[in-house]
Amino acid sequence: MNDPSVPGMRSRRDALGLGAMSGVGLALAGTFLGFDRAHAAPANTSGRSAGPLRSAGVMAFGPDNVLFVADIAGSAVYALALRDTDLTPQTGVELGNFHNFEGVDLVRSLDVKLAALLGTTYDNIVINDMVVHQPTKQILLSVERGRGPDVIPAIVKVNHGQPELLQLDGVPVTQVPVPNEPDISARLEFEPQLVYAITDIKYYNGEVFVTGISNQRFASTMHRIPYPFTGRMATSAVEIWHPTHGEFETRAPIVRQLIQEVRGEPHLFAVYACTPLVRFPLAALKDGAHVRGETIGELGYGSNPLDMLIFNNPFDHKDYLLVTIDVRGASQIAVAELETAPPEPTGGPIDFGPGGLGRTQRNLPIRAEHMAILNPRWAVVIWRHPKTAYRLDLGTLMVPYFFDRRLGMSEMNWPDGPDPFQYRPHRNEIDRI
Repeated sequence: MNDPSVPGMRSRRDALGLGAMSGVGLALAGTFLGFDRAHAAPANTSGRSAGPLRSAGVMAFGPDNVLFVADIAGSAVYALALRDTDLTPQTGVELGNFHNFEGVDLVRSLDVKLAALLGTTYDNIVINDMVVHQPTKQILLSVERGRGPDVIPAIVKVNHGQPELLQLDGVPVTQVPVPNEPDISARLEFEPQLVYAITDIKYYNGEVFVTGISNQRFASTMHRIPYPFTGRMATSAVEIWHPTHGEFETRAPIVRQLIQEVRGEPHLFAVYACTPLVRFPLAALKDGAHVRGETIGELGYGSNPLDMLIFNNPFDHKDYLLVTIDVRGASQIAVAELETAPPEPTGGPIDFGPGGLGRTQRNLPIRAEHMAILNPRWAVVIWRHPKTAYRLDLGTLMVPYFFDRRLGMSEMNWPDGPDPFQYRPHRNEIDRI
């Protein structure tokens, strides 16, 4: 997805390999250069404050406009209680022609515009996550500027095609510390372990679920944190059987997660790097527990999950799991199959083939660095357009095909070409929020 001619620009795909995942690459650089967390002042740019954040990583929305933000440099998860005035309804924004398989560019040259907003150059910008506030359809980005002790985290909102800094001064904020982070000197072969202290956060039914690794013997960790924060936390160690590696793993963290009910009982579904799909019953994730998840699919070795989400197909009205993957596009699996999939056998030899639900997945042509569902018809993506690889854009893709006829030559693009989906009668339609 990235053009090698663009020096210094890093996406989430790069981050998984280069140690910037979950919004911490730049923040950690400051830590290793002697940046003192305890005495660091809130980051500012042009007099505008990033509030208490030391880094801005993965995000999730909770109830009542609460935005959860992972801050590894600050060893915490923050809850920002956004006010109605902090969010702008995106009424009237053109999203594209749904029936004609045509999305639109909501923000062209996103990295350049973020650089201008934060007073730097595009190669000093990293976009770490993207979420959508469903009531207003406002898109929010977690962004970091700079390197070393001058790193500046920011939350940026997209307002009718224009990036704007979300002013955090005055926003009610609470936080919960994330315990047992790896020491700053502890390393993997190619990067600091601290990079993976918080890999994902999700809100479900009054709790925040935080995944990552710790400094404990069984490093792969799950925290269940009641919200509003009370100081209580249930922490469990999690492990899986990884068919591609032929072993039980307690070190590698969950990279992406979501929670879905199975026969009336909530389960956490997770995708790891090298991409096994795993199922955990929430009832087993108790404080002090060591929980072995059920591997129910293998989505392809040598790759990393980027986003994990559920969408409803507007044509068959069924729910599907969608996992975008850095080097393999995306995998689609029916949610009903998640509920009935038997666990893969454990203890066998190394198996590089797709296993379980990996054999029945549908591959989709998505090449996105970040992706989120905007509404039942549209997803939003941050990507490098195949025809303009030098440019990072924020645009729309139609649900459920996640295909845009603008991206390349299609037989449907010929004036006398096939029209299997009856799109030509809709050429002049415009969809809006």
